[in-house]
Amino acid sequence: MATASRRTARSASKNGASSNGKSKAKTTRTSTNVTPQKLADTLIAAAQKKFGVKLDTREERIGKKVGYATRERLGKNLLGLAKDDFSWDTWNKIFAKIFGEPTALKYSPEVVAQAMAIIYHDVPTEPEAAVQALIDYNDRSLEERNRREREEREKDDDLNDIEELLDDDDELDDESEDLDFVDEAEDEDLEDFEDDELDDFDEE
Repeated sequence: MATASRRTARSASKNGASSNGKSKAKTTRTSTNVTPQKLADTLIAAAQKKFGVKLDTREERIGKKVGYATRERLGKNLLGLAKDDFSWDTWNKIFAKIFGEPTALKYSPEVVAQAMAIIYHDVPTEPEAAVQALIDYNDRSLEERNRREREEREKDDDLNDIEELLDDDDELDDESEDLDFVDEAEDEDLEDFEDDELDDFDEE
């Protein structure tokens, strides 16, 4: 009998039911065919198809940050040295010939960053650290530009508020002039009335 009970329990377990008659929940397993690269590619394709947006990959984002940071930092350095002889348009063309565009560098971010490490003492010589230093530079520069833009917008808003106040003052001045005009007209009528009354009085 004991052997039969064990067989019944094993049979129930295989069919998804426990020995006490309750069904056991089936576990769902993640497909081993899905890789991070496939998942990322699927996300990128979906964003492009549904929203018309191109999502950059990690490598593309790093490359752009390194490219823009390199062009900006070298450009500001040359601006300080060359002063009046410096032109951003000319420098951007020179940069493109040497490095490529910031959005499409000719060389890997590591190579560009190591070249910057030869010029600047605060850029580490180790490739990954050098890349990170340029990424940090780019992030600080972007934040500074955003801050300046916010301040400019706030200044514009303040000027608009001042202009509105001035317009309100002009409207009040116009109303005052209208009131003065009415008062003057009433005074003239009063003067005419008094003159007429006096003339009648003199005739009597």
